[in-house]
Amino acid sequence: MRNIIILIIIGLTILSCSKNDDETSTDLTGKWNWIVSSGGIAGTTETPQTNGENRKLEISTDSIKSYLNGILNFKTKYTIETRESIIFNETREMIIQENGFRQIFDFSGNKLILTGDCNDCFTSEYIKE
Repeated sequence: MRNIIILIIIGLTILSCSKNDDETSTDLTGKWNWIVSSGGIAGTTETPQTNGENRKLEISTDSIKSYLNGILNFKTKYTIETRESIIFNETREMIIQENGFRQIFDFSGNKLILTGDCNDCFTSEYIKE
């Protein structure tokens, strides 16, 4: 009986230490590679293959840096706030940039989904490096 208990403890220890790559990320911080954007008044869809652009986000605990083809093109401070969404008509957690631009963020697996909280805004998906 004692050996069974020891085996169960060892098994549980091993299982609790394993990493599941399919788990959903919930951490904004890190480096994110752009994979697709869609929206706008024309309802367009863009990818790195369709427009030849390589976009990356580098998100720290208080700032966002945006790179286009390896060149820094935007840097802003931000906060996370819960506000009433213009497009979803419900309370959502949002990135509020220092210029006031609001983005709703969601996670799907290892993807970050950013949706501008305005009419005719874009939704963009990024994958974590």
